[in-house]
Amino acid sequence: MEWNQLQKIFEEGASKVINWLNNEYATLRSGRVNLNIFDRVKVLAYGEEMPLNQVANLQLASATQVIVKPYDRSQIKDIAKGISEANLNVNPQVSADSIRIIFPAPTEESRKINVKRAKEMLEEAKAKIRNVRKDVQGKYKNLKDVSEDLIRYFEDELNKITKKYNNTLEGIYSSKEKELMSM
Repeated sequence: MEWNQLQKIFEEGASKVINWLNNEYATLRSGRVNLNIFDRVKVLAYGEEMPLNQVANLQLASATQVIVKPYDRSQIKDIAKGISEANLNVNPQVSADSIRIIFPAPTEESRKINVKRAKEMLEEAKAKIRNVRKDVQGKYKNLKDVSEDLIRYFEDELNKITKKYNNTLEGIYSSKEKELMSM
């Protein structure tokens, strides 16, 4: 097995971790509402749980306000219930054909809590990178007929690429921290 193959395996795993971290960060709310915060909202519709975006249209009315327009008006109460149960810390305001959600401006305390959560997510992502690294290490350490020099070369290259991805994760965290703490 060549280093290029091992590097490709590592980079595929590391890319999944970076995508996971970006998706998790999208759910953390800064001063401006991001519609990704609704990705985890499930609605009981037609006898089964469905993602909110499959039963309603979401529109940003302003930086702190979202309008939810159900495709089927008879589902409006179920949609409001699903939003309430999603722990978004909002109170949906139901009208005849839509739901208005007003997000309160984040306080200094809530910003710090979100930064702390972002840091925890970063640490979880780093642990996932370590697991990917461990899997790749297992692949080349279990190879037969591999010299010590080649294993040392693989180890050095793996350390370099791991450091690169950890720096990428730190950069993502740093920009998210700035976003969360800005007004």
